[in-house]
Amino acid sequence: MKKQLIVFGAGKIAEAVSYYFERDSDYTIAAYVVDTEFVTGDSFLSKPLVGLDVVMQNYSAADFDVFIATGYQGINQLRTDKFNYFKDNGYSFASYISPMVKGDFTIGENTIVMDNAVVQPCVKFGSNVFVWGGAMVGHHAVIEDNCWLTGGCLIGGIVTLGNSTFVGLGTTIGNEVTIGEKCMLGASSLTTKSLDPLTVLVVAPTDKHRLNSAQFTRMSSCFRV
Repeated sequence: MKKQLIVFGAGKIAEAVSYYFERDSDYTIAAYVVDTEFVTGDSFLSKPLVGLDVVMQNYSAADFDVFIATGYQGINQLRTDKFNYFKDNGYSFASYISPMVKGDFTIGENTIVMDNAVVQPCVKFGSNVFVWGGAMVGHHAVIEDNCWLTGGCLIGGIVTLGNSTFVGLGTTIGNEVTIGEKCMLGASSLTTKSLDPLTVLVVAPTDKHRLNSAQFTRMSSCFRV
C-alpha cells in the first residue's frame, strides 16, 4: 500500500513534481496545500486544495508525509521557510530519485533528483534540494541544503555548493571550487574559482543579429533550400 503525501504548492513546480511522485514513487498524493490567502478553489490536479491554517486538522503528521514544491523565490527562502514550518510541526518529508538515475550518492529530506540527471559517485545532497533533468554533478561534490540545480548545469568534482545557492541553466562550475551560501549563478555562467557568499554571476544575453531569419536564410548557404 502506498504512503500518503501532501504537497505544499499549487503552481507549475507542484505540477512538475506531481508527475514524478505519481509515476513511480512509493507515494500517492492526497492533497495540495497553499498559504490560506492563496486558496482559489476546492481542488488542484483533481485533488483537494487546502489552506495552511487547516492542514494539520485534516492531514496529520502521523498519517501524511509532505513535499515542498515551490520555486527558488527569495534565493530559495520561501521553500526553506515552508520546509522549516512543516518540520517544526512534526512532519516527515518525501524525497524522490528518478529510477533513470543510478549511482552511489546520498540525499536528504525533501530532495528530488529528476530524469536524466547525471550524478557521479560519492555526491552528498542535503535537504530541500531540487536537481532538474540534465544537471551533472561531479564526484565527491557536496550540495548543501535548500539549493536549486537547473537543467543543463555542470558541477565539477569535489565542489561544495553553499546553502540556498541557485545554479542556472547551463552554468558550469569547475573542479574543487567552493561556492558560498545564497549565491546566484546565472544561466551559462562559468566559475573556476571559489566564490564568497551572496555572489551574483550574470552573463549578458546574446546580441540580436542585424538580419531577421528570412534575410539571414537568403544570405547563408547552410540554410538555403
